[in-house]
Amino acid sequence: MSKVKALLFVASMVPFVLGAQNLIKNGDAESDLENWDPAKVQVVTENPHSGKSCFKTNTVSVIGTAVIPVDGTKTYKYSGWFRNADDKKPTLYFGLSPMTADKKEIKALQVCVMPGTETALAAPCKPEDTIIKIKDGSKWNIKDKNSHIGFNADNSGEYKDLPNTNVAAPVIVKVEKKDNLWEVTLEQACGMTYAADINVRIHRDGGYMYTGYIENFNSKDWKEITADIKGTTKSGGSMEQFWPGTKYVKIVILSLNGGMMCFDDLTLEEQK
Repeated sequence: MSKVKALLFVASMVPFVLGAQNLIKNGDAESDLENWDPAKVQVVTENPHSGKSCFKTNTVSVIGTAVIPVDGTKTYKYSGWFRNADDKKPTLYFGLSPMTADKKEIKALQVCVMPGTETALAAPCKPEDTIIKIKDGSKWNIKDKNSHIGFNADNSGEYKDLPNTNVAAPVIVKVEKKDNLWEVTLEQACGMTYAADINVRIHRDGGYMYTGYIENFNSKDWKEITADIKGTTKSGGSMEQFWPGTKYVKIVILSLNGGMMCFDDLTLEEQK
């Protein structure tokens, strides 16, 4: 066998391995403002993490415009580099905005449920109602104004209704037993129509899918935030798993309590 043929033979026996593909296009500011809102961020050339430029935020909340497809059965590594652009010390949040197959935002309210609160309507519900009657409210413990009624719930424990888009916007202010049923008082009219015996449960609101954060962030040097996202959670607004129904995501960066940020070299890579 000739030397050239021998080398080709050996090469054919070695697996050809490619590096993981970064699903974020222009996460490094090298393509100007492609996939970013110019009202939210700008491109600067001062002290980038790599390359010729980086992004600087104009607002405390930034959401990328790119819709990125993901596979909820896979594991991903999500990372980005950040530094302060001023002297403030915000809490820096880095995360994702989950989206459905038809590219609609999945809100925390649609997936964050209170287990054990499953029951059913004891009477029909009309849009003007501020009092909703349910069969069992013994586990509806309302400690703050962050609880809502989710209708058409899957009470099997499998949460197949999530993300549930049938959650009433008004918050629950009181739950009390009246004779053989329970009355749930809402802050405002329900705005929905449902027949008696429809399954319901408590849902709670929240923010985006924040995969990492740094409190009191104040660094002129670049700091990395990285996280592994492993599969899809059955319910709840997980920080380590995609939310139910997630097929796409958008990038989210939040600087809580003010302060502008520079960010660079964002990556979202499927792990083999």
